[in-house]
Amino acid sequence: MSSLVAFEDLNLLDAGDLRAVLSQVADDQVAAALAGLPAGLRARLLSQLPASAAVALQARVDACGPVTVQAALDAQRLVIDALCRLGRYGLIAFDDPEDMVA
Repeated sequence: MSSLVAFEDLNLLDAGDLRAVLSQVADDQVAAALAGLPAGLRARLLSQLPASAAVALQARVDACGPVTVQAALDAQRLVIDALCRLGRYGLIAFDDPEDMVA
């Protein structure tokens, strides 16, 4: 995982790329990752998804109940790993900073 990529970098993706990243991670892990976010950031990410997908994902977040900080961080790491992997292979429009040459 790139140490230079933050979960907030998901905001840089368009809706299609965001869906592609989230589809690479198990639904329960995506829900845990989002449950560990401040409400504003979660709302911004969900707003990038089609309304039906956002509602379904919010329902999964609500259903997962309380999530420990470590579980949320672990789940967020899985999503970041998917983001970097898809970006590295050119499957989404995201450049992993570790792959950039200065």
